[in-house]
Amino acid sequence: MATIRKVVLSMYHRRHDYWTDADIAELLPELSAFNITTVKQLRLLMKRHRRALLREEKTKMPRAQTLDLLAGGGWHGIDVHANTSWFAIGGLVRISMEHEFGFETMLPFHEIPDAVMELDAEAQT
Repeated sequence: MATIRKVVLSMYHRRHDYWTDADIAELLPELSAFNITTVKQLRLLMKRHRRALLREEKTKMPRAQTLDLLAGGGWHGIDVHANTSWFAIGGLVRISMEHEFGFETMLPFHEIPDAVMELDAEAQT
C-alpha cells in the first residue's frame, strides 16, 4: 500500500493523496488480476497515461456538477473556483488501467454485487 502511494505520488501532486490505506489496499487484487505485480510495472503504467489523466483533470465541469460533488463527498479533490476536480490515488491507478486495458475489462471491478447492495439497504433500515 505504501509502495502504491509512493509510486503514484512520485509522478503526481501531493493533493491526490486523500485516500486511506484501506482504500489503496483495494487496488492490490485489481492490479494483480492484470499481472501488475512489481513496482516497475506500476510505475510504467502510471507514466504511460500521465498526460491523459492530467488532461482529464483540467476539464471544466458544469457549476451544478461541482456543487453536487462538493455536497456529496466533501472538499477533497474539488476546486470550486475553477470547476475542476482531481483524482485520488485509486482513481489515478484505475483510470490508467482503463486506458491500458479498456473500460469493459475494468467493469467487474466497478460493479457492486447485488448481494452487497441488499446488505447495505438492510443495514440502513
